[in-house]
Amino acid sequence: MTEAKQVRLTLSSEQDGEVGTTEMIGHVFIKGNSLYVRYVEPPQPPQPEIRTTVKISSDEIKIMRHGGVESEQTFRPGEHLSGFYRSPFTRFEMETHTRSLHHGLKGITGYIAWEYDLYVHEQLGGRFKVSLHIQASDESADHDSAS
Repeated sequence: MTEAKQVRLTLSSEQDGEVGTTEMIGHVFIKGNSLYVRYVEPPQPPQPEIRTTVKISSDEIKIMRHGGVESEQTFRPGEHLSGFYRSPFTRFEMETHTRSLHHGLKGITGYIAWEYDLYVHEQLGGRFKVSLHIQASDESADHDSAS
């Protein structure tokens, strides 16, 4: 299946007790053994548009951002993996150490959650908890959840 389907996405991120949640419309498709999620990040003027692709495999998540920011991060439980961040103002290498990774996916819907430490210049830059919930656009949250 390579046809992209529109979905509703809820991205939650927690760092040092601060939680941020963003809801967006995106598209998902399956290619090989991976689920791909694509979306445009909500605009942060004057920053140009950022297009994000999340590749979800059985034991790994890879996040690729293009546009106003170019970055790549990979998450695999128990491993330290290299990545990068580039913008018109700065560029640096970074590394993620994934503490946990959980899937709750059925086909193209469900959730994925992961926790990781982010290192920039070999210094701990933060500890993060992230979850991405994927819901088919034709499923309404209150459609038949009364039961």
